[in-house]
Amino acid sequence: MMTESNESGQPKIVDFGLSKIIGPSETATEPFGTLGYVAPEVLKKSPYSFSCDIWSLGCILYALLSGSLPFDHNEQKELMRMTMDEALKFDLSVWSTISQDCKSLISELLRKTPANRISLDDAIKHPWFDSVRSKYTTETA
Repeated sequence: MMTESNESGQPKIVDFGLSKIIGPSETATEPFGTLGYVAPEVLKKSPYSFSCDIWSLGCILYALLSGSLPFDHNEQKELMRMTMDEALKFDLSVWSTISQDCKSLISELLRKTPANRISLDDAIKHPWFDSVRSKYTTETA
């Protein structure tokens, strides 16, 4: 995900080899995705929709900010169980430096039940993005 493991490293979103294109009103049941980024409904082989991409976005944001995945384990079975059953935790020391707004957004992106997960439109309107936009605008002005 990073080009280098130091301060000059740039984030890269990669690994679309295990992906599937589904339309806005379509669902799928085939298990596509990479463990660690895949939504619980995909692991459960339940019908899933675009909201599984919202989950993956939450995993990416969590990883970019903390250097770790929200649910991670060396054993595949345990990783799947954690993704489906364990509560999201912000227990690494880095999270003490991350805003509540940011943690709120990640929590909404990583809701286990797809119907309760934040929509993309609502995610873009989340207060955390307002703070990021205002910081960027202030720094570049």
